[in-house]
Amino acid sequence: MRMIEECGRRAKTMTEKRQLFMDMRAQNYDVIRLSTYRTACKLRFVQKRCNLHLVDIWNLIEAFRDNGLNSLDHSTEINVSRLETIISSIYYQLNKRLPTTHQISVEQSISLLLNFVIAAYDSEGHGKLTVFSVKAMLATMCGGKILDKLRCK
Repeated sequence: MRMIEECGRRAKTMTEKRQLFMDMRAQNYDVIRLSTYRTACKLRFVQKRCNLHLVDIWNLIEAFRDNGLNSLDHSTEINVSRLETIISSIYYQLNKRLPTTHQISVEQSISLLLNFVIAAYDSEGHGKLTVFSVKAMLATMCGGKILDKLRCK
């Protein structure tokens, strides 16, 4: 039974990942000549689709502390389930701060961001990511001042 649930979850994950990339292709970013601008547009698309533009760097730092990432060495590897816990805490805290008229779909945001981070940093499917790569990705993609993001450890 558990194996069937896991297969169903993987199929849903693949569908969501494909949908994100298909939606991105529909935006026609590939016609942008300069690769830096093209990449920036694609990252902004992912940021907005995952609702990371609503997450402030200070809230992200708080989530890192709450989940013990600030005490780990940057080369330490964390598994995907721990990453999912971190991302979940970020979005649930975000929804608590947002007015009821602007609530986000937490489950969808978690799933999209988790799939994107895994696709970007764990393409070989080892199921582990370094603390540094997780912090760098999330700090880069969240909202906030660039100097505050650079100070984030």
